[in-house]
Amino acid sequence: MEFNIRYYDFFLQMPILGHRKNQSDELPMILFAQRTLLFLAIAALAVMLFYPAFDRRQATEFRLDNRSGKYDIRQLTVAGDFNDWSTNRHRLRDENNEGVWEVTIPLKPGGYHYRFVLNGEHWLRDYTNPQYSGEHSNAFIYVDTIAYPQVLRVRPANGSWLYEVADSAVFHFDQTIEQQQVYRISLIFDGLEPSFSVRDSTLRMALPVLSEGEHTWRMALINSRSDTVYVKQGLWYVNLRNQAPRAHAGNTQWAYLGQKIELNGGRTYDPDWDGPLRFRWQMISGPSGFTLQNIHTPFPEFSATAAGTYRLRMTVRDSLGATAADETEVLVLNAQQPQTLFTFDPAALTDSIQTISLVGEFNQWNAQSHSMQWDGDSRNWQIALPLDPGQYEYKFVINGSNWIIDPQNPHKIEDGWQGFNSIKTVAAERLFELALAVDSVRERGNEFEIPLRISQPAGARLFGYADIKNPRPGIRYDNRSVRFNKSNPPGHYYFYCFLEKDGFYSRPAVLLINHFTTTTFVDFNASPSWPDSSVVYEIFVRRYTPQGTIPALTERLPHLKDLGVDVLWLMPVYEGPTDHGYGPTLFFNIEQDYGTLEDYRLLIRHAHQLGMKVVFDFVANHTSDQHRFFHAALDNTASPLRFWYHWNEDGTWQFHNDWDTLVNLNFDNPQVRYFILEMARFWLGLGVDGFRCDVAWAVPHSFWKDFRRVIKELNPQCLLINEVLPRQQIFHDMAFDMSYDTDFYGNMLDVLQQRKSLSALDYGIKKTRFNYPPSARDLRYLENHDLPRFIRMFGPSKTRLMAALLFTVPGTPLIYYGQELGLTEMRPDYPWEVDSKWFDFYHSLIKLRLNKPSLTGGEMLTMHLDDDQRVWHFRRVLEDDHCDVFINLSTTRQKINVLSNLSTIYLGEENLKRIDDVYYLEKESFIIGELEE
Repeated sequence: MEFNIRYYDFFLQMPILGHRKNQSDELPMILFAQRTLLFLAIAALAVMLFYPAFDRRQATEFRLDNRSGKYDIRQLTVAGDFNDWSTNRHRLRDENNEGVWEVTIPLKPGGYHYRFVLNGEHWLRDYTNPQYSGEHSNAFIYVDTIAYPQVLRVRPANGSWLYEVADSAVFHFDQTIEQQQVYRISLIFDGLEPSFSVRDSTLRMALPVLSEGEHTWRMALINSRSDTVYVKQGLWYVNLRNQAPRAHAGNTQWAYLGQKIELNGGRTYDPDWDGPLRFRWQMISGPSGFTLQNIHTPFPEFSATAAGTYRLRMTVRDSLGATAADETEVLVLNAQQPQTLFTFDPAALTDSIQTISLVGEFNQWNAQSHSMQWDGDSRNWQIALPLDPGQYEYKFVINGSNWIIDPQNPHKIEDGWQGFNSIKTVAAERLFELALAVDSVRERGNEFEIPLRISQPAGARLFGYADIKNPRPGIRYDNRSVRFNKSNPPGHYYFYCFLEKDGFYSRPAVLLINHFTTTTFVDFNASPSWPDSSVVYEIFVRRYTPQGTIPALTERLPHLKDLGVDVLWLMPVYEGPTDHGYGPTLFFNIEQDYGTLEDYRLLIRHAHQLGMKVVFDFVANHTSDQHRFFHAALDNTASPLRFWYHWNEDGTWQFHNDWDTLVNLNFDNPQVRYFILEMARFWLGLGVDGFRCDVAWAVPHSFWKDFRRVIKELNPQCLLINEVLPRQQIFHDMAFDMSYDTDFYGNMLDVLQQRKSLSALDYGIKKTRFNYPPSARDLRYLENHDLPRFIRMFGPSKTRLMAALLFTVPGTPLIYYGQELGLTEMRPDYPWEVDSKWFDFYHSLIKLRLNKPSLTGGEMLTMHLDDDQRVWHFRRVLEDDHCDVFINLSTTRQKINVLSNLSTIYLGEENLKRIDDVYYLEKESFIIGELEE
């Protein structure tokens, strides 16, 4: 303080520079200004001299090692809390051109999240940093003048299975951890605070008597400012009483001669979750002439050159030597798999041809999938593919770059890129129609008789076989019916029926018999019929009510009932760090801020009381990278949990697209399949009416076949919806009931953006009806949580027009929350105070659809379609009920003569104009009504 006073006195005694005696009036102001300036100058000098001694910023290095050349780096920056997530403020540089990119940034004490930004657009996480958190799992560092201890290793290691009694666990740190005033240790074990002791660089945690199963722990360092500066978490599994594995070699399968079929041991599991399990397969009986590959995996490949029934045994062993065995069968039909031939005549091109590839919907337009071969006898290029009946768009790729249509095929359709695709039609054998009349079961003495409905040509034969997994063999059949004995032991029974003629086979009709206290009969290939007359409403729980909770949503159910929707699809309700819910950390619990499991049960109960159903958003492909299983797998490469995920050679994990926080589960591990199936049973047990299966395209099809069996055995009316982009026919092969109609959505965008003619919509709907089995259902939409709002892209007029189309074409329509209010943001808070005419519009469409049987179950007939005028008239017909829909997509009023015959107009009357006895439909508008017959 004396130092400051001396300087202050010095300022007061200084002469006034440049002052003259006659300037007494200006003296006070000049004196004040001069002394203030000098004071500020000296203060600035003092800051420059003494501030470094008090500057607590730490030089913090950010580093990315790219010596492997994994990334093509033109520019690399680091963005984080410290620079407001700027993508260009702090650049990393490779000073020595060795592939190591670095930057040092002075940072004040505190916690910071960050990511690297590659070439100004791609956000990379720091895979070398085990500390990450938050919704986006950004890397985390805590900067301080203190070097906080870090855990070097834990004993037992994170993710370990304990086969012996353990009374303590030891944490080894990189420095002495005697507790200081600058931080404290927080330790939680199974939700409780255990006793522990510290000595030098170790912490010893006392363990209670551990029960069988999973135990979790979390260790954190918390500084004097109550900041969590370091976290280490993990789990152990106790397996003192080892149980033998449960073997399941898969259900009976069928195949053609020479066809490769994958055997399915995927429902095998270990009750102790001990793994990985060890497999061995062998042939027990069957004709000679077979090959069996990959016999030490859960999914070996089998093919045979001789027809007959092959029986195979799978033996499985856990890590402690306990074993189990099971058998399965493969029925090999006496025929080759039907093939569809594609040919290309080189005379169609003047250029020389080195390579030709076939691309199309059957291979996701991948030019590397199917290379054609030169055939010297026919003097053309050929390839044959096993394709199910349907229409397929395709092209040829010449010499790797020249994409052309088939010059020998006159059938083509616009491709949306100012060109065309050729169309190949694989005809369905309509003679082979076989169905099970499960609604007409008769009792005859001690048997149930299930009639067969057969369209059977002369010379065709019927044969059937029971599944090897049936509790007892002996289901009888003839050309008229299948017969099941009432005295059979309880269980699930499967029976398969084929038609065959001249070496061609129908797909099997599959009968599921659930035989317990009561006996029910299920056409396993059929889909529930209730979606036909339903309207699905997708809800983002966190955004739908001001509270963002399940109880608040339950209170709003009457509002949704008033709108007219009767199926609620809730975006994921799992607990996890993400806002959207698609990154689960707990698969068997509700997001904490949503409520409780009991709240969810009450929601389902109240929905059912209102006649509404609830669809569960089912995440099977991945977990969050913050899931405890993944933390253990990342931390300990020797953990059995390491085999739950897919890993790259550099130790990083695999994920789809840019979802690096969503880690792909390893479905080659049967324990993963068992876990996901148990999760499905859990939520079905809570009362859900269906599953919308997220990223279904990334999960093996064999899993979805098992998934269907598990669900349909418990509730045959449960609806199974796949998210497959683009959709594929195979997912309706004893797997899903309903699929996203991505073709409808894509064609709609192309037509509105004038990349395709209006007829593309009509063609796409007819193609769906031809390509997919009659039991397949279609989910159609204008928008969902992954897509931009339709009204934002195309404006109100086109949105009304396409909404009218959505509710009048076949399929189940979807409304994404806020769509019925004309909202333009993708995931906004729902504006409950808004009085919107859009609500009335959608309510009218829903009411009309539900009151007109032809709109929910009728055939669709194209009455008139003019691509030049962009006018479309189609009719829906069901018995005596019909409905006519007129669409005008042009930007001008269009004359439509038959409008004079409208006997009833349900919607769009304001779009009808009569001028001098001529009837017009206004531009970008519609009319829904009935024409006089």
